[in-house]
Amino acid sequence: MKTFFVSIHLPVACITVAAMLAGCGGSQPSIGAPGAMPQSTAFATYTLTRSVFGIPAPDSAKGGIYASENLSSGTGVFGYPNNDRRNGPPTCSENAASTYDIAVDGQGNLIVPNSLNTITIFKGPNMCGPKLGSFHTIWDDDYPVDATSTDAVSGTIAVGVVQDAATGVGSIELCTLKSGCKGNLLYGYRMNAVFAVAMNKRGDCWASSAEPTALTYFKGCSGSGQLATGYANPSAGGLDIDKNGNLVAISCSVVSCSTPTLYVYSGCKPKCKKIGGPFSLQGTSLYGHLNEDSSRFAAADYQYGQIDIYKYAPANIAYMYSFNNGLSSGERMGAAYNPRSKE
Repeated sequence: MKTFFVSIHLPVACITVAAMLAGCGGSQPSIGAPGAMPQSTAFATYTLTRSVFGIPAPDSAKGGIYASENLSSGTGVFGYPNNDRRNGPPTCSENAASTYDIAVDGQGNLIVPNSLNTITIFKGPNMCGPKLGSFHTIWDDDYPVDATSTDAVSGTIAVGVVQDAATGVGSIELCTLKSGCKGNLLYGYRMNAVFAVAMNKRGDCWASSAEPTALTYFKGCSGSGQLATGYANPSAGGLDIDKNGNLVAISCSVVSCSTPTLYVYSGCKPKCKKIGGPFSLQGTSLYGHLNEDSSRFAAADYQYGQIDIYKYAPANIAYMYSFNNGLSSGERMGAAYNPRSKE
């Protein structure tokens, strides 16, 4: 298996992508952002509520927030209420370990990439539904870290592969739940280290990549791609699309994340126009997603081991609160609202 080396500028991250995919060790402090629940209270509640893990959500649980942990085994995705200001426990969970970013499709189905070359789909729109199936990346040594789809059950799923085993660079693999991954998108073998993907309702795709930091646009999620211009992010990071079609881009990857920030762009087909940012984030967040009306943004903050909630508008974001109840010492990597943004 090929090892993909990258330099790290944060002590909370692993030294190589290969090591990160195997799981990072070390404990993280409890709620670290201002205005959140004190550490002692959060830890005591976590101890008492650990037994809720592994149980399905009731049918009445129509929506909420998913949080994923980068663990080598066991439960890795947890469901929380839409509003968890009191730092309550998870209401349900999915047995999906070694996750990085997670996503919800337009139907409420949960998409979970696994570093062991597997992507799993769980049934929505209710939280923590049954497993619908899973599929593998094209090569056993591929590293899938992100995925997106408008319909993960019957449509195309775009999977972000940080390192394609065949080419040694990053790619977007094109997959379906029924047939698995049958092809991939490359930018002239120069789209290195893909850490995030986004897809709009028209089927256009974007890839956020590192070394060098770049945003690549694929019209119709096909072709050879175009390098986006006007893209100001100093680092790669998670992508999402708000209800107005704006691209929301985090600047913070395992390659470089000295100052985690968020940018908002219009266009990027391939010319980007910056309409918001850089907005400072509370802690180190690689990934995050918007809620249904694009009024809230949930970011997975692995510096403080919590999920940070922001009030979102294209021209401004404001920190609201954080929660961490029920999350273990594994690094928080992904957060996604169900239902997701109406792009």
